[in-house]
Parts: sequence; C-alpha cells; structure tokens
Amino acid sequence: MKRQNKNSKKIASAASMLLLSTAMLGMATYAWFTMNREVSVTNMQVKAKTDQGLLINEVATANDANWDNEATAGQTTPESAIQLHATSTANTTTWYAAYSTKANSAAFASSGQESGDLADGYKTLNTSEGYTTAENTVAAVAGTSAEQNITYIDKGTTGYQNGEGYYVKYKYYLKSNGDAITCGTTAAQSIQLKDLQVTGNNNSADLDKALRVAVVAGGKAYIFAPLQSSAQTYYVNASETGTTTLTGDQYINITSIPAVTAAGTEVDVYLYFEGEDPDLKTSNVTNTLDNLTVSFRFALVDNSGTVTDNGVSIN
Repeated sequence: MKRQNKNSKKIASAASMLLLSTAMLGMATYAWFTMNREVSVTNMQVKAKTDQGLLINEVATANDANWDNEATAGQTTPESAIQLHATSTANTTTWYAAYSTKANSAAFASSGQESGDLADGYKTLNTSEGYTTAENTVAAVAGTSAEQNITYIDKGTTGYQNGEGYYVKYKYYLKSNGDAITCGTTAAQSIQLKDLQVTGNNNSADLDKALRVAVVAGGKAYIFAPLQSSAQTYYVNASETGTTTLTGDQYINITSIPAVTAAGTEVDVYLYFEGEDPDLKTSNVTNTLDNLTVSFRFALVDNSGTVTDNGVSIN
C-alpha cells in the first residue's frame, strides 16, 4: 500500500510539472511582443506612383519642377533605422500603446471586453493619461523624399529617444496634369489606391504580417493589411466594433483634384505595427526588418455606378 501511495505521489508530481511546463511554454509562445521592446526597420522606403491624368510630388508647391508620376520617401541613409513600438488604432486619430506585463494580456481582445481587463494592457496616448507627444520631422526634398514624421510617446519628464517611435507618417501631394477634376463616389470618376505591396528581407514569417499601412485623405482613413494571412478583423482597445483591414484596390475620399497650375492636395500615409494582430505577440519573431519597401499607385478611374467607400472617419 505504501508503495502504491508513493507511486501515486510521483505520478501526481510529474503531472503537475507537465502542466507547469505547458503553461510556461504557452506564456513564452504568446507573450506580448512589447517584451522585446520594439522592431528595427532599416532602410525603409515608400514609393508612390500615379496613372495617366494625375501628377504626384513630395511638396505641394504649384510651380515646382518635380511634378511627375512618381514620388518617394524613406530614411535618410541606408544605415539608419527606425525603432517602432507596438501600437494600435482604428482611425489614425486615437492611438494606444501596449504596456502589458502579462502574457497575452489584452492582445487580440474580444468584442466588448471589460475595460478593467485592460488595466495592464493598452493605454490611450493622450495628456490626461500623463503622456506627452513629441515629433521628429525630416523635411521634404522635392524629387528626392517626402516629409517624414515620426511620432514619439513618452510618459514622465524624460525625453524620447531618437530613432524610437510609434508610427511614421509621410506626406504626398496630388494634382491633375491638366484641368481640375471633380471626382467622388457618385461622380463620373474617382480616385483609387491600387497595387499596395510590401517587400523586404527579414527572418520572420510573422512580424511583417502585423504591418499596417493607413492612407488618410478627405477626412477618412483607409487601413490596409497588405500582406497575405494578416489578421482581417480585431478589436482595438476591446471596442464593440471590430476593425476590418482592407486589401485590394480601394476608393480614396478625394472629391477634387487641383489643376496643373495649382498646388497639390495632401494625402498622408502612416506605417505602424498593429499590437492587436496575433502575429505581433509571439516571442519567436525576429525584431529586425531589412530594406522594407511599401509601394502603391493612385489611379483616376471611370465609375460604372456608385462607388463603395470603405474608409473610417477621422473626425
């Protein structure tokens, strides 16, 4: 009987150790990416093109000599790197930062999750929470590079570190190569963003899937998950409404294109890593993306009927 009791204790002990090992493995696999602090993006490049009828430039100036069908943006030197922390947004107006210290805390939140569950998760990036916002802007150089703006978030009195931020914004400008053009969802023509592609040389099959490209124009944001197998729906800050990312060609809310003699109309492009994407919460990802290139083109297309607008309001 004693031998049997002793064997039972050994089996129970072994089972407990197995459960503990399994739990620890689960925590290691699904730990917040923010435990790794940030992802380094080296030699980031953004390339925008236009189709016939449209011109694009890195500056808005009407008489600049660099109005043509292609504009670029990127880091100033191939050796430089941008450090991007995990963040989250549904509209590019309100941003959140993941400050979780718990494994899988708040990540990929479910619909209507209680806010108390997020006490150790996302924090709104605003002054009422004690955060301050700082920006590092690299001015545009017509014909060479669009304006680059990195937004940094800091809590406390210490300053932000150069090279680390939450999202990057690039500014482009569009106009007609002739007369001004009236366009929109019910007009004869509309502006579409086409062929959004992301390429790069990295060692992770997961990290790049969490990249988001948000195009903002006319008071609306269009949030793309350009890579295949990206999460298509997730809940930013456990909201009741799921965020559905976009793929394919999309209408952009631009209702008029200035004439060739006028200054251009602004279109902003944001790049960030979505903290609610499950591909960003594994400890197995490498945290470096090399030679990351985002490319797309703006096209003036004929409407066969009313066009669907999948943008979300930023007001």
